[in-house]
Amino acid sequence: MSRLVNYFPTITAFIAFILSLLCLFAGTQLTVLPGANILTVFTSNRSQNTGIHNFYSIYVMSYCEGDLMSGNKRFMNCSKASLPFAFDPSAVLLEETGNTTSLSNLGWPDTITDDFHAFGMTSRSMGPFYCIGAGVAGLAIVGRLWWTIRRGPRQSVVELVLLLSGFAMLGISSIIATVIAFQFVGLVNDHGRDTDVSAEYGPQFLGMTWAATGLLLGGSITSLVMVLIDRSRSDLATPADDPVDETKSDQVSVKSSAGPSDADAETEKDGNH
Repeated sequence: MSRLVNYFPTITAFIAFILSLLCLFAGTQLTVLPGANILTVFTSNRSQNTGIHNFYSIYVMSYCEGDLMSGNKRFMNCSKASLPFAFDPSAVLLEETGNTTSLSNLGWPDTITDDFHAFGMTSRSMGPFYCIGAGVAGLAIVGRLWWTIRRGPRQSVVELVLLLSGFAMLGISSIIATVIAFQFVGLVNDHGRDTDVSAEYGPQFLGMTWAATGLLLGGSITSLVMVLIDRSRSDLATPADDPVDETKSDQVSVKSSAGPSDADAETEKDGNH
């Protein structure tokens, strides 16, 4: 059981590493978790037959577009992955429709475009934080393997620092994603109410990102406790000066000092004889 506890931080780091990679690469291809989006924007019925798709799902490094078939999403295409990434609806919709003037006539309000531009910098910051968080979690795993080979299964301060750093990076990413998922979706729904433009957040993505953050938090706490326990054991294992050994050494020194005197006495006796 104690051995399992020792490796618990490494297990949490490994699972968090996988989840953070899934959050990072979701939506980069049609076959890579298209349902794990941060949010999905549904366009107006007025935009039908204009080249605009029914919905646009937004991810960390890309977006996917598609149409609704009997109420179900049918993904048609995904953009190329880029880092940092922010969805620019005006550029995408103007390119798809061939319209070079305004999208308001096609049922897309300019206020929603302004909302996307306002959150553009926030969206771009997510990708680097996920990359750093995943990289630090991976370093914690590699460092743990190296430390186990060199020193045994004891916890190290380096692993603790890496786990805490990964938790901080993924925590920031999760907070940004949550703000976008709730506050930004609310803005889109408010500004698109008159034109039937709506948005919804992706619960699968939020579940994965917060699960990764929680795992690193649990691993960090466990690693901290184990480091403190190991340090206390090391302090208790440090031997104090043994009084018995000191007594023995004193006796040896006394005998050594007395030895030459006895030898001299025997020499004198032999001389007298």
